[in-house]
Amino acid sequence: MKDKPQRMSTLPSGSDIHLPWHLRLPGSLERDFSEYFRNSVASVAPWAAGVLVVLLVLALATEFHISPQDAAHTWRPRLLCIMLAVATAVAARREEWRRFLMPACLALSFAIALTGDWMGLTVRHPLASSLFLQTPLAILMMCVLLRVPFYWASASSVIMIAVLALCFFATDRVDPDQALVLLLLSLASASMSLFGQYIYERLLRQHFLSEHVLFQHRDELHSANRMLESQATVDGLTGCLNRRGMEARLNEVLHGFVRGGGEERVTLLLFDIDFFKQYNDTYGHLAGDECLKTVASIPRSMAQGNKDFVARYGGEEFVVVLADTSLKDALVFAERMRTRIEQLGLPHTGSRISQVVTISVGVACVGGGTRDTLSLIKCADEALYQAKGAGRNRAAYMNPEGRVVTL
Repeated sequence: MKDKPQRMSTLPSGSDIHLPWHLRLPGSLERDFSEYFRNSVASVAPWAAGVLVVLLVLALATEFHISPQDAAHTWRPRLLCIMLAVATAVAARREEWRRFLMPACLALSFAIALTGDWMGLTVRHPLASSLFLQTPLAILMMCVLLRVPFYWASASSVIMIAVLALCFFATDRVDPDQALVLLLLSLASASMSLFGQYIYERLLRQHFLSEHVLFQHRDELHSANRMLESQATVDGLTGCLNRRGMEARLNEVLHGFVRGGGEERVTLLLFDIDFFKQYNDTYGHLAGDECLKTVASIPRSMAQGNKDFVARYGGEEFVVVLADTSLKDALVFAERMRTRIEQLGLPHTGSRISQVVTISVGVACVGGGTRDTLSLIKCADEALYQAKGAGRNRAAYMNPEGRVVTL
């Protein structure tokens, strides 16, 4: 029987994220979405405001053409709406004022609706009742052009239609049948506009949640990659870099040395624990591990530069790389490190030179023909070999002439 093909797991696209009917998200997500929504509106609000300014100017020009006398009553409300449209565009363009964008959009919508009601009541013209149509147009503009959030748009639409109904109730200038038609038209416009706004906001929220989940996936993946990189380049016992990490970091430091024209000095110290095999034979491997950790903590605490690092080269051998450090300063570092480790007083009865743990150090500095990782380590290794041959528990260095000198 053939195995069924396994389904490939895919990252969420937004359509597979369930949203409650009321659209509300948990607290922190809702606050983040509010900012996300405001930024999306800010990208189209200047264009929407520009369209409104053009329409208001055309309406005012038409009113002057039809009746200059009536236009004397309408130019001030039109100018107010134009000013609010410009303010909305400015709030959308200026990031520091963007928190006022939604109130500006609502103010513009109410201004268009309420000025239409006022002009419909005050203008003495047979076509004055058409000015009441600004209420459904304001609702349509609020939901389609300015994209006011659904709940704000719903409450505002109810208030606008209620004010329109009060205007019809308070005056006998509008025929009741005509008033009923205008109210039904406003209700129909509000219903369709709010339904469209609800669908738009639902899709936008799904897209926001999808991006949020994808960001979390990327963040988790980045953290996992950093953890894997750390595990691949850090020695688990001592916390120093392992050999692979050492080679990568040293190549990076040397690359900077070459690119900088040799102005930055690089020094490498190679040291190992004297008679460490005998230490393991005497005290056991667990004690040997503790000894390695203790010894490694000394150079780690001493290496202070941003580019300085300590690596476990192998077994009981360690590498210390000091960037922007002269050979003279590196020798002082090596001697202090050797002294501090000896002063730890770790018992070592298996040693032939001391009753405590000691180290031997080889020092080499970049210069002359020593400009790559292999040659630098080779010079430090030769110096370490000379330090061991001279009796251990001491440091030796490769001088610029290529001769090994023991301290």
